[in-house]
Amino acid sequence: MIHPIPVSSPFARWMSRLALVCCMLPFVPAPVAAEELAEGVRLYYSQRYKQAAPLLMRAARKGDAKAQACLGLMYQEGLGVPQNYKKAKKWYEKAAMQNRADAQTFLGMLYSQGNGVEKDFATAKKWFEKAAEQDFAPAQTLVGLMYAKGVGTQRNMTQAERWLNRAADQGETDAQTFLGILYLDGTELHQNLDRAIHRFRQAAEKGDANAQAALGMMYFSGKGVKEDPKEAVKWLEKAAIAGNVDAQTFIGNLYYKGIGVARDNVKAGYWLQKAAIAGDADAQATLNDLLGNGEVDGTDTAGEKER
Repeated sequence: MIHPIPVSSPFARWMSRLALVCCMLPFVPAPVAAEELAEGVRLYYSQRYKQAAPLLMRAARKGDAKAQACLGLMYQEGLGVPQNYKKAKKWYEKAAMQNRADAQTFLGMLYSQGNGVEKDFATAKKWFEKAAEQDFAPAQTLVGLMYAKGVGTQRNMTQAERWLNRAADQGETDAQTFLGILYLDGTELHQNLDRAIHRFRQAAEKGDANAQAALGMMYFSGKGVKEDPKEAVKWLEKAAIAGNVDAQTFIGNLYYKGIGVARDNVKAGYWLQKAAIAGDADAQATLNDLLGNGEVDGTDTAGEKER
């Protein structure tokens, strides 16, 4: 049986992802501030935040939404300025009111985490939806997850599926993976193995470890696809190398039992140990059995392969 693999906290993940998006959306600067803003953004991208801060501050005070969004992120993360969530909120709000989708999403993140404001998921959802309606895929993912989990709103799987598919169609891996889980599990949405495979493959090919693990397990079991142990091992190893504990346990067991691969106790021990250290009880039990048989010689061939 393939168990759904939980997606790690989407709110935490999007904080780092959105940092890459900020200052990338199109903008039309005021003529007077254009040169100054361009230099501020250049310094920002060069990670020369202290030099960028005064230039972006002047442009932000003149009403430039792009500068306001970047300045909000700088205050939020303490980049070139002292970290200050209230100032981050102030600048995000100014940019959000000018329909900057990234700023709207960041503002929603502040409310979802209670940074500089009282935690308020309903307000977070309001800002996420404003950005999502502008086709901003990260916000569409967050709206879909909130509907799916009933956070800040009543659970509504029709809305969750709609928003997650819109994000997934734009290439958002979290949305693709979560949809794959929903279509595979068949509890919250009607089971659709073709769609599950499609979404898992999209995310797996872009390096999402959860999707890689799920895809590998489906190939191993022949659920939704033709059973293919080699293809299963390929995806499970990718996921294991990326740190997916479920994949590490699964592939460790395959090597230990010689299922779909040549029996290899060294590789089995390597992967089971990684999963065991992460707290996986199944990996710990199998590793104890393996070590109890005295069948691991300590040669780190799997580690060499990973490197």
